Amino acid sequence: MNLTVSQIAGLAANAGFSGNDLATAVAVAMAESQGNPQAYNPEKAAGAAQGQGSFGLWQIYLAAHPEFASENLLDPQINAAAAFAVYSNAGNSFHPWTTFTSGTYQAYMGAVVDFLNASAAPASAPEETASMGAPDGSQTLMMIGAGALALLFLMWAFNGS
Repeated sequence: MNLTVSQIAGLAANAGFSGNDLATAVAVAMAESQGNPQAYNPEKAAGAAQGQGSFGLWQIYLAAHPEFASENLLDPQINAAAAFAVYSNAGNSFHPWTTFTSGTYQAYMGAVVDFLNASAAPASAPEETASMGAPDGSQTLMMIGAGALALLFLMWAFNGS
C-alpha cells in the first residue's frame, strides 16, 4: 500500500527534515517510489552484486551507501532516517537523488505544497466567517500562503534550522 503525502511528510519530519527541505524531501520520495515503502530497484550494472539496488521510499542506493546494508530500508521510518543521513552527508543537499537533479521531483511539489497549505490553514469559527464575508480568490491565496509560511517558520524554529 502506497503512503500519502501526509504520511511521508510525517516520516520526513521525524527523520529531521524541516522547512523548505521538508517539502523537497517529500516530493523526492514521491518521485523515487510513488509512495511505495516496499519499492526495490535492482542494480543494473554488469557484474553487480545481488541486493545492491535501491530500497524504499527514498530509494536508498546500497551500492553507494553500504553503511545501510544491515538496516531494514523497507521500513518507512528507517528509510526516512537513512535519507536524512544521505542528505546531511551531502551538505544538506538532495543532489544524491537523480529525481532531484533531473527535476522529476517537481511534478510532485504541487501536491506537497497543497498538503502543507491545507495543514497550515487555520479553521475559523463560523461567526468569524460570517462577519468577515466570503473572501475572494486573492484573499484566500494570501491566507493560505501566510498559513504555510507560519508552519514553515514554526518547523524551522522548533528544529533549530
